[in-house]
Amino acid sequence: MHVLVPETAEYDEARRGFWAVEQAETTPYCILQPQSAEEVSTAIRALRKIQCAFGIKSGGHGRCAGESSISDGVLIDLKDLNRVELSEDKFVCNVGPGNTWARVYSHLNPQGLTVVGGRASSVGVGGFCISGTLETSTKAPDYRLTLLLGGISFFSTRHGWALDNVAAFQVVLADGAIVEASQACHPDLYKALRGGGANFGIVTNLTLDVYPYEGMYGGSVNWMWENGDAVINAFLNYGKDIESNRDAAVLLGVAKHKGEWVWHADHEHLKETPPPKASCLAQFLELPGTMDQTSLTSQLERINGIQDHYPPGCHNGFWTFCTKPDKRIMKYLMEIWREQIDLLGDLDGVFLCDTNYVSQNIIDAMATRGGNALGIAKDEPFLVHLMEPLWYDASKSEGVWRAMRTTATKVQEEARRLGVQHDYIYLNYANPFQDVYGSYGRKAFTFLQAVSAKYDPDGIFQHQRQAGWHLHGALAPKTAAKRGS
Repeated sequence: MHVLVPETAEYDEARRGFWAVEQAETTPYCILQPQSAEEVSTAIRALRKIQCAFGIKSGGHGRCAGESSISDGVLIDLKDLNRVELSEDKFVCNVGPGNTWARVYSHLNPQGLTVVGGRASSVGVGGFCISGTLETSTKAPDYRLTLLLGGISFFSTRHGWALDNVAAFQVVLADGAIVEASQACHPDLYKALRGGGANFGIVTNLTLDVYPYEGMYGGSVNWMWENGDAVINAFLNYGKDIESNRDAAVLLGVAKHKGEWVWHADHEHLKETPPPKASCLAQFLELPGTMDQTSLTSQLERINGIQDHYPPGCHNGFWTFCTKPDKRIMKYLMEIWREQIDLLGDLDGVFLCDTNYVSQNIIDAMATRGGNALGIAKDEPFLVHLMEPLWYDASKSEGVWRAMRTTATKVQEEARRLGVQHDYIYLNYANPFQDVYGSYGRKAFTFLQAVSAKYDPDGIFQHQRQAGWHLHGALAPKTAAKRGS
């Protein structure tokens, strides 16, 4: 195991392995880089014995300080657990949590294969699939990202979210034991990991389902603000069309960049041809746009293109909530977001607010392999909304967070008035003010508590792991009362 200590070149280099500047500025006591599950086990046993706080890092793409970083504790950096091993029958692929999705796709795509994975090239497999990390300190509040929690993919309308396409997990438990969790072995732990985050152990390998890959056609499109009605109509039709949308992926929203507000979409046709005229994607392409970058492309090109929307070195924030599919609430959300951001004046940054459609295809996939831990497998389709601004001036941070909180409060109140509110909080997009696991519903939450008590009776991953969302509520409830008020 590599042990990196402060004031060495190796330690400083490892600290630079983060996307957000806030994360790179954290200063762990030391950084452990295990080379195997056995070394992760050794690390957990040692940290447990000395009762030292720890955090976990996969790809380091978290938004703010502490998502996958820690100052007052030890950082377990999983970057060297990076094997990508396709099974002989090519039905599954063993993937280490230290991989980025670019590396996984680079291995599989040339063989005409893919997995249900992330949509940005530098996102880590562990963060997307498993868990992010959040450190709380006496300084500023910190925010983190989390595959064990959801995982929206280009291929979700075909196969569901990423967590429903993990056949098995290798997990290091709180006592250092290394176990496999699958539908056949430790099925309760397997189900809990599919939505419960890092509350049960450290995942050191994921066995992912493998699917055919046929190339892609797609890219980014912008429309003028005045085209909002037509754009929303096309998006809602896409979500409802569960036959046509199996070959499609759409992320829709609005953005303010360099003083101009536009409607924006990233959309992909999961074949090496333009979408047919009768498809749900064709409705978007028929609308007159101010920018159209759609073309014959590839999965790697698309994840690099989406990554370009998120330049490094920014201040970042996420705020998410869900509603039922409804044109009125989508229009209201985007209008309130524009109003709140414009109140802040001329800020340097990109102020995104976007929506993912969780269609019936995705809901149905949540019932496979005994179901996941999210508590929504029998729900009707819904929308996952996300405010994700990027800005450069740290002095504007309070105002941006206030804009997010105000927007969320107003839109959720309107959603309740219209009868389209949905209580679920998607953890991969959550901020530490939000009680994610409480949003899963009583039955699902009670199940997660029982699995945690069984596999981690001393609560090592609830208390000593001072990074990531825990089962005991919002990460920063007191700070939330101040931030954005």
